[in-house]
Amino acid sequence: MAQLNVLFNFTKSATPLKAILWSGLVAGILDSLAGVIVYYIYFGMNPFQVLQFIATGVHGPSAMEGGVRMILEGLLYHFIIAYVVAIIYFVAYPKLKVLQKFTLSSGLIYGLGIWLVMNLLILPYTNVIKSPFDLSLAIVGIVWHMILVGVPIAIITDLFYKNLWKD
Repeated sequence: MAQLNVLFNFTKSATPLKAILWSGLVAGILDSLAGVIVYYIYFGMNPFQVLQFIATGVHGPSAMEGGVRMILEGLLYHFIIAYVVAIIYFVAYPKLKVLQKFTLSSGLIYGLGIWLVMNLLILPYTNVIKSPFDLSLAIVGIVWHMILVGVPIAIITDLFYKNLWKD
């Protein structure tokens, strides 16, 4: 854990807001990097097109032609989601002992839950361009959400609550 303190420069002045900001930022960045790589491999999309694709959730297919505005809106929507899932975990952490006892496992399961909720409960009710189910893409998406979204949120939250943010 000492390496994480150095990496994130945690201090004794850590606050709940700072922990949430860090966990949402780290998860959001890692998630977007994975999305850019995977969507390039599967669909040949560049990073700007990936952000436009995210904006289709609100604006529909026209977001793909929306230019810089849709790119920025896609980025905004992406980080709103990252911060919402970071806040949910942060609030649940002191109430659920399992999160405190099994940080890594909890993060992995949380990442799986994020993928399931997004793909089965939220995205079907948005304007995202629908595509056929692809098992290999689903597996890749599940793994990246488990490792690159759930785990960082769990670790950063755990560091905060266990008062491990020290000089």
